[in-house]
Amino acid sequence: MPRWRNLKNPFKLLPKLQKNERRPSNKVIRPDLRPDILRASTFFILIPLVSVWFGSSLGFFCSVHYRHSKLLFGWYCIMLLAYSLATGYFTPAIFSYNFLYGYFPGLTYDEVLALNWTLALFRLLTILIGAALVWCAMLLVRHHSPSDSAVVKGLSLWKLLLNSRNRLVTVVSVLVLGCVWFFRGELGIESTSSFVRSSLGAGYSTEHFTIYYSKDSYNDEEIQWIAAEHEFRLKQVADALFIPFHGMIESYIYPTSDSKQRLIGTGTTNIAKPWSSQLHTTKQSLEGTLKHELVHVVASPFGPPVIRASLSTGLVEGLAMAIEWDWGNRTLHQYAAAMKKFGMMPDITPLMLITGFASQSSSVSYVVCGSFCKFLIDRYGMRKLTQVYRTTDYNLTYGRSLPQLITEWHGFLDRIQVGDQDRDAMDVIFRRSPIFRKVCARVIAQRNMEARKKFDAKDYSSAEALYAESYHEGRGYEAFGGYLASALRSGNALAVASALDTIIMQDPHPGQYLPLFVTIGDAYRSLGNNQRASELYARVRRADLSLGLNESAALRLDSNDILSDSLMHIYFVSDATDSVRLQMLESVSKRSDALVVRYLKGRVLARMTKFQQSYDVLSSFSLASADSLLEALRLRMVGYDLFRLKRFQDARAAFWSSLNYLATEVARNEVDEWVERCEWMERYGLK
Repeated sequence: MPRWRNLKNPFKLLPKLQKNERRPSNKVIRPDLRPDILRASTFFILIPLVSVWFGSSLGFFCSVHYRHSKLLFGWYCIMLLAYSLATGYFTPAIFSYNFLYGYFPGLTYDEVLALNWTLALFRLLTILIGAALVWCAMLLVRHHSPSDSAVVKGLSLWKLLLNSRNRLVTVVSVLVLGCVWFFRGELGIESTSSFVRSSLGAGYSTEHFTIYYSKDSYNDEEIQWIAAEHEFRLKQVADALFIPFHGMIESYIYPTSDSKQRLIGTGTTNIAKPWSSQLHTTKQSLEGTLKHELVHVVASPFGPPVIRASLSTGLVEGLAMAIEWDWGNRTLHQYAAAMKKFGMMPDITPLMLITGFASQSSSVSYVVCGSFCKFLIDRYGMRKLTQVYRTTDYNLTYGRSLPQLITEWHGFLDRIQVGDQDRDAMDVIFRRSPIFRKVCARVIAQRNMEARKKFDAKDYSSAEALYAESYHEGRGYEAFGGYLASALRSGNALAVASALDTIIMQDPHPGQYLPLFVTIGDAYRSLGNNQRASELYARVRRADLSLGLNESAALRLDSNDILSDSLMHIYFVSDATDSVRLQMLESVSKRSDALVVRYLKGRVLARMTKFQQSYDVLSSFSLASADSLLEALRLRMVGYDLFRLKRFQDARAAFWSSLNYLATEVARNEVDEWVERCEWMERYGLK
């Protein structure tokens, strides 16, 4: 079976792949449930059973030590829970370990709940502390009568613990507890601010930010760009909220989602803590989430005391979405109007109340709440929205009930033009189930995570098998997409192509699989069926799902004239690094002067931060007569190259020129923001 990572000459891949193409097996894949059963059993032992042991031990100790044992038992439980609340409030972490309930992963969209040594160690410590409580209770039973006061028993217990017979055990126990407390950060039990900062290792300060990051993520020049972007986004948010910002914000940028998961308890979810003015993002997600998370912090004066955020998650996230106003290839209003037209609009009333936001998939909740809040801002002003943000009382703020305001919003959405061609995009984005409706969400997420690790390690056959097991059990979109990508990379193009008719077209809503049509098209192209591949690429292009997918489809369609060069097909489907991709393009350009090759070369050079070389390539041609979308994207890349070269005036001109070829409302908003960014950076001092 061919594997790209093992090929000494990747240029010969395509003929070999066609020759050795293997057919999909007819054998039904049954997932091995033994690891899942073992994991579930381990969780049952570590969480409820150990908690019962600790609660019983604490209850036994209280019944022996105190006359009002029930009152003191309740007090100890309250104090233990209060400590966990305090760690979540005063530290960056959103997770907590507690003797009573074991482990709380935090309220995030992370579906993976993996076993780890920290949980095992903490529960072992819980067992030992429970044993110590039982031991202390037995000492009191042996040396005191129930009528003795708690003070007398307490003083006697100290003497008993420190006598010659028990001293060694007491000292060792205290030392163990002291070491666990002192190294609780390294053990993963807690993550204080100082521990997270020291783990990241580097810091950079601006007028309004202290940015903590890893030296592996940014060099000295790059962190200046990141700092300037922080200040630019803060200005945007403060202006939108009509509030001057004079404080300081701590921004923690983690190098990977794994490091973020280890340090604060969430890998896939970026968070803000308005009460402590903290942002927590990863390097990969910073660009797309910084503005959104800043809204939560800057809006904190409008929130109620202590948490400094609205009690309604719909208002918290809706306000952030309304100000961010950058989500996909359509505006939030256009998405919401299409959802309403095609019968996908949920009842928004529960989403805007204190509970209910998580009852829908995240994409649905964020979009409809963002559209509704934007409608309220545009019609009634920001001041009223910030008032209801604090009180959640719509009648008091607007003089209308929430249902009446929703009816007004629905009337506004009815006036937005929606085409039948938008149905595919709605199926793709909004037909995903929330976590509470997914089958075995934690188990499937764990298996998908293991498959992703195999895929990232380029062990595509193992990833293919794991994704197949996951899909067989949960029928999830992520598992299916991962299976197709892994199968294509492992050389099983026929299985990928056959999935179109055997799985996708059998679904009641096949449009939700449109993003996978690019992968399936690549499989058909591997099999030599270029016509079928082009049909699939064109379907993706017409659906207008996102700029990234539009670009991928357009590049493949515009490469038909040079796809006789097998190296170009390898370029599109391989896992090669940017340096290897650049070599591939150089080789193809010697045999063909196709403009798409130059476009790809400029894009790769920009990713490699070789902005001058990228600009030289991208400014040497035009795609205006070939493809208006690619021409608009070429001009945007030219603008970005000039931006990074600190030629801000020229960059603004390039961004403006791109509107001649792509002038949707979303494109105009994005270009306006880039023009504003260029002006800001020039004033900020990046010259």
